[in-house]
Order: sequence, then structure tokens, then C-alpha cells
Amino acid sequence: MTIEKMTIEQWRREAPELRAKSEKALERFKPARRQKPRHPAEAEFLRRIGTPERLIGPTATEPE
Repeated sequence: MTIEKMTIEQWRREAPELRAKSEKALERFKPARRQKPRHPAEAEFLRRIGTPERLIGPTATEPE
């Protein structure tokens, strides 16, 4: 394996193209969503600390 050194000028020239490639690749991913039901107490804790609802996901009903 060889290591190629890059100058700052070379990095600045290539950065916009590489950034565009990265953004294009990331556009293909869907936003993260939780599918597995979460315990109601855990879901409430996550809401209190500001976790986005899409990451909390559905809440399981507790057995009576």
C-alpha cells in the first residue's frame, strides 16, 4: 500500500468535485427511521432530551 501526499493547492482544486460526489451518494440514502417499537418510558425520556420523533419511532403498548 502506498501513501500519496497531497498539497493544499491540490486539495483545494479537488475539494468541490469530491464534495459533490459525496452529496450525490448521500442523497441516495433514506432518512433514518426506527421501525422497532420502543418501551413507552424510554420513548418519553428520549422526547424530554430532545430526540427527533423520527428516531424515537413507534411506542409499544404496555401489557396490562
